[in-house]
Amino acid sequence: MGTPLEHLRDLQKRRGARGANAIPADSIRSDVARMRTSVERHAERFGNAAELWERLIPEKVREDTRLSGISGGILTVVTGSAATSYTLDRILRGGVDAEIRTASGGKITRVKMRVGQVNPPQ
Repeated sequence: MGTPLEHLRDLQKRRGARGANAIPADSIRSDVARMRTSVERHAERFGNAAELWERLIPEKVREDTRLSGISGGILTVVTGSAATSYTLDRILRGGVDAEIRTASGGKITRVKMRVGQVNPPQ
């Protein structure tokens, strides 16, 4: 078979590498590009929702929430408990929901809450 270096060069030829430092065609480049597109799409979809949430919702409540998604102008928020949902509902009805609608430029028309797992298991 030869030396390990010869074996490596043979593998590079088989995988389509063009030169010593070339990246093979089956590299992770396409996966990274696909992930970048997905992240950019999510950032565009969420708009400034995360920034608004940070600015308008008190930290104590925010710690027990997670922004889940936006669909049809409805921002879905997962809360860790019914107590947090109630507190958040009071905050939103106190005028913060109108601030969110105005500041989002119409992208968010309503905030929907559901109780669930805030921090995914690791």
